[in-house]
Order: sequence, then structure tokens, then C-alpha cells
Amino acid sequence: MRTEYDMVVIGGGMAGLNAAQRAVDAGLSVAVIERDRPGGTCPIRGCIPTKALVRSAEIAHEARRAAEFGIRVGEVEVDFAAVMERVRGIIDRGARATKEWILDLEGATLFEGEGSFAGPGEVRVNGHVITAPRIVVATGAVPGVPPIPGIDETPYLTSDDVLQLSELPRRLLIVGAGPIALELGQALGRLGSRVTMVEVQPRLLMNDEPELVEVLLERLTGEGLEILPGAAVHGVRPGDGGGVRMSISHEGADRELEGDALLIATGRAPAVAELNLEAAGIGDSRRGIPVDEHLKVREGVWAAGDVLGPPWGAFTHVARRLGNEVVEQAVGLSDGPVDQDIGPRAIFTDPELTAVGLTEQQAREAGHEVRVATRAFQGGKARAWGEEHGMAKVIAEAGTGRILGAHVLGYHAADLIHPVAVAMQAGTGAVELIRRTMHVHPTLGEVVKFAVQEAGA
Repeated sequence: MRTEYDMVVIGGGMAGLNAAQRAVDAGLSVAVIERDRPGGTCPIRGCIPTKALVRSAEIAHEARRAAEFGIRVGEVEVDFAAVMERVRGIIDRGARATKEWILDLEGATLFEGEGSFAGPGEVRVNGHVITAPRIVVATGAVPGVPPIPGIDETPYLTSDDVLQLSELPRRLLIVGAGPIALELGQALGRLGSRVTMVEVQPRLLMNDEPELVEVLLERLTGEGLEILPGAAVHGVRPGDGGGVRMSISHEGADRELEGDALLIATGRAPAVAELNLEAAGIGDSRRGIPVDEHLKVREGVWAAGDVLGPPWGAFTHVARRLGNEVVEQAVGLSDGPVDQDIGPRAIFTDPELTAVGLTEQQAREAGHEVRVATRAFQGGKARAWGEEHGMAKVIAEAGTGRILGAHVLGYHAADLIHPVAVAMQAGTGAVELIRRTMHVHPTLGEVVKFAVQEAGA
């Protein structure tokens, strides 16, 4: 078996697969090492399967609302095992297609196994060593587990584990109330769980616009989710008759929470534990592999994707871009600094919360003179669809027409942010571009346009 390549890519997720494609396009021979199924977090453990779960929950929720639209249905029954069978079927189809793609990529060889450094320029997999003058680390991230007292003795789930469930927990305790926790918590609540979420931060989603977050919080609690921000978790332990117990303090009072299952959803951490980074002369990378502005770690080693940690952003669209750019940096096709812009971002609750650019507070702290406008999703298509909840908020720079940030909470809001993201590339005059562009009526996108117009007036 061949053991010398022009490039080795450790990790077959979005960053690694895009790096492999770019390397082949540049005429390099490339070895791709993947310990699981090719595809990475997004199609196997993250965005695609969780959105499939969210969709089933949305269907159940819409069925319960059917009478609002003049449609009579019987009692809604959720077959959770069938829901999860569908989710896992989607995972399997995506993983098979991705593996077939990488196997058919001329110039690339897939090695299935755990990859780790054997020394500078050397990677060990399946008992033998592969050498290359360029090694790209793209191992992604894994669920993070905070040091909660008792966690080692208490059974718990991570977001990865949720996708393997076949039985819905009747009572679910969640530690964390960030994007992953909110998406899964709302979905499992709509499917029948009684959900309690515990968040240590004083409010939800500290990096998002507080007005929009407050509206989202009202929607989630209105659906029956109990969300406890500003709580302190003192410990967890197995329940006396099964399940779990959690000791917390909230609003000055001690509480004891009981659940049938515990989900730890406090974010993800760079997947570096098995890489043997010391053999390549790379130091502590638990918070992310350190790179320079060219994504270079040290001589002969680069890194891309979620394994970088902040500030690069844990998003698939960023990983795709960095996978391409890391190869261009490694082979000398580009020598400029790599942009750390993470682009638009979204949380796939219902309503969805999406954003691009700065918040109002960030813009003011950066010294911008700003104009701010908000528009509620009221009337028009939102009223016809029964989705009059949420708002759009736009922050523009006074006098220049630059859009500094846009934030949308609404039904399928993640599909509404892209025209603003495109217009922002123009810099000065972005508001005018949106203003002059006709939007179909009636659509939800009109609300975003009106907010942009008002911010730039």
C-alpha cells in the first residue's frame, strides 16, 4: 500500500473533504484519514440529522394547531421510534453518498481508521505510517462535558447520543441553553418530553440581540419548556429508582430536579485527544489548534475547520471555506491572510434566529454612529400562515448606507438572511441595493427589506 503522498488530511468532515477536493484539483496526491464515516459532524451527528428531528417535531406541532386553519384532525400520536428510524436513515444515505464520492475522487485515497502523528511529517493509521510534506488537521469537534460534580457516576447523553435514541425520555433535564440545547430541547418537547433546561449564563444567547432572544424565550416557555437562566449546577447523581437527579440554585433558592434522562449540551470542543500532537511538536490544543493568519500550525502542518476553536466559528459553511483555503495556503496558491469572518449564522428553533455581522452593542462599542430599525412579522404572508411572531433588526452606519449587522427571528428566518449578507459585501451603499431590489409580495422577506430601508433612512 502506498505510504507517501503530497498531502495527508486527518479528518473526513466538511473541512477535510473540501481540502481533499482542492488538493486533487491542484494536482496533489492526497490521503484522507477518517475514523468514523466520512462526512463529519454536519451530515452524521449535527445539522442534517438534527434538522430531520426538528422537522418531525414541527409536523407534530403543526398537526396540533390544525384547528386554527379550519382542519380537524384526531389526537396527534408520535411514534418516536419511527421518527428516529427516519433520522438514522437520512444519516445513512448521506454517509454512503459521501463515502462513494471520496472513493471516486481521482488522486485521493481514503484510510478508515484513527489517525495520529508518528513524528514530523508522519501520520500513523491502521498500524502503518504515511508520510507527506504537508499535513492538514481537520478532525472537527466533539461534545464538551463540563466538570459537574457527580457527572462521572451519572448516566448522561450528548447531542451525538440523542440521535441514537429509540425511546423518548418522559422527563428530560438539559444542562445548557445554547443553540444545540435549544434546538434539541424544543424538538424533544414537541415530541412529548417534559423539558427543563439549566443555563449558567444570566440570560440566553448572550451574543445575540436581547429583544429577539426575549421573543424566542417567550415562544419556548409558552410551549411548556422550563428554562432556568442564571442557575448554578451543584451536582448530578443517579436517581434512587432510575433516572437522574440534579441539584441547582436558581433565583436565590436551592432546587432538586428529577428526570428520566440528562442531556449535556454545553457546546463542542476541538477533537484533538487522539492525535498525539506532541509527536509533531504541537503544544496544548484543548481550546483549539493554534494557527497563524495562514492556517499554519508549524512547518509542514496546517489546520482547518472546527478543530481550530474560536474565533473561527463552529459552522459548516466556514469549515467548507477553510478546507479550500488551507490547501491554497499550503501549496502557495494564496499568500494573503485568511479571513476570520464566520458569515451568517442561525439557530434552528421555531422561530429560527439568524444573524450576520454586528449586534447593536458591538457596533456602538466599535465606535460606529449607527441607525437601528426593527420590523415585526405582522400582516401579509406571516398573518396568512399563522406565523406572526418574531422580528427583524438591522444596524446600519449613519451616512454611508453600510449594513453593519442584521438579525432576524421568524419562521424559517435562516432562508431570509442571505440577500442582506450579499448586499453587505458592497460596503457603502448596501442599504440602497436592498431598497432598489424588488421583493415578491406577499413574502416574509419583505419584512427584512423594510427593516433595512428604515435603518438606512
